[in-house]
Amino acid sequence: MNRNRYTAVALVLFVAGFSLTGCGPSKEELTVMDQFNQLEELILKGGYVKKLNRFEDQGEKVFVVEAEIVDEDGVAIGRLRGRRVEGFGTRKPRIQWYETPGVSEEWKK
Repeated sequence: MNRNRYTAVALVLFVAGFSLTGCGPSKEELTVMDQFNQLEELILKGGYVKKLNRFEDQGEKVFVVEAEIVDEDGVAIGRLRGRRVEGFGTRKPRIQWYETPGVSEEWKK
């Protein structure tokens, strides 16, 4: 009976561990967020990127990246858009600061 119990516990732990793999941001996404969060413009405004809203492969390992910029209270204060070439680098993003914090705006031309 103990052997069945240990087998069941081992199976549950294996399934739980297996289900967690693949969850969360990829290494490339984490690299992009880290690079964005080191931008002087974001630091000076007290903003950071908590998560990427879009990390889309455009082919040839080139990704379109979009994210919302939040302040320390989690209030959206802007957004950014850029591109990344996997394993190579991230282009400096285009940044738009919201006129009213927390109120999302369309991209200005």
